[in-house]
Amino acid sequence: MSLIYVYDHAITQLGLIEQKTSFIWIPRYSSTGEFKLLVPFTKNYASLLVKKHLLMTVEEGAVNNHKELGEIKFVRIAMNAQGIEEIEVQGRFLSDWIGKRIVLNTITNTTSPQNILGQIVSENVTNPTNPSRRIEGISHAPTTAIQRASIDYTSESYINALLAVETLARSSALGFKITTDVINKTHTYHVYDGKDLTANNTQGNPPAIFSVEFNNILEQEFINSVENLRTTSYVGGEDRHDRPRRIVEVGASAKGLERSEVFTNATDIRQSYRDDNGNEIFVPAAVYDQLLTQRGLQVLEQLGEKIAFASRVNNNASLIYKKDYNIGDRVTCINQKWGVRIDVRITEVMEIHQDNNVPEIEITFGDNLPALIDQIRSLQSQYDH
Repeated sequence: MSLIYVYDHAITQLGLIEQKTSFIWIPRYSSTGEFKLLVPFTKNYASLLVKKHLLMTVEEGAVNNHKELGEIKFVRIAMNAQGIEEIEVQGRFLSDWIGKRIVLNTITNTTSPQNILGQIVSENVTNPTNPSRRIEGISHAPTTAIQRASIDYTSESYINALLAVETLARSSALGFKITTDVINKTHTYHVYDGKDLTANNTQGNPPAIFSVEFNNILEQEFINSVENLRTTSYVGGEDRHDRPRRIVEVGASAKGLERSEVFTNATDIRQSYRDDNGNEIFVPAAVYDQLLTQRGLQVLEQLGEKIAFASRVNNNASLIYKKDYNIGDRVTCINQKWGVRIDVRITEVMEIHQDNNVPEIEITFGDNLPALIDQIRSLQSQYDH
């Protein structure tokens, strides 16, 4: 059974929630997690479950430190026709705080994506030049263990910082989160890479294989959709009367019937800015084209082939959540009857707690689409031998 501790922004413990009607806790790998809690109305719970208070879920008997916390953003108190009163709260994990800032100064760098993810947060959240923009108490965890090649990166002007982090994290198959040390009252921003637990991993990790045949899957759903697929985007920049509009083509390698085009209107990406003296300074053409290209890549990612493999997991079977596998790990999923066998990353875990019973676990598996598509196209050959 899980317990829910309540804290204020100073990380002072205010109380404990023990009685729950339902509780859904959803950590995510490359985006911010969220939660929903429904409890019977009591005056004590009503005083604890208010906006901006922080929640931490802990399994009974476990150590309650260095965990992700959620911040309450929505509160609803209601009474039904039978006179039963309940409190409902919803919120998001503390990595949502990154979204309180925009990327104020354009970041242009050639380095690893984990370094850029750190730079975005450092310059706009934890160590900005304007002290009013600083969110105190957040440090950065080291990323030396992550192996990623350098990339050329230029941020969009004034993009929301959380959107910039999520976009880069997804494209780099990296995770991020903010954990809290409730003893020392500090927060830590992590960029991390999940473990390789696939059937044929070369790191010597015990594999995590999810299969109906292994009795560790209770329900399973597989979806493959190309309804909104686009492979190529023409991106149009700022439309000015004194300069020709710049158009870049993203995804030019697609040809023939496999090519599906879309136009992306990026007039919000400006070709110039004003310096401290009010002079208009134009962005170099190469840099501007790179900004348009990044916008096109974001659009194509949203309009890519959709592949979903969701499962409700038997958490009492051979593989135990948080012990044998966790959010961000790459695992192997098999359904021999459907002819599906893929190595894929766990991108989201939904923990469903009902009436203080053992929680149900629903897993969303997702990966870089080209990797998934290549593997699914070769499924039949994997079962022919």
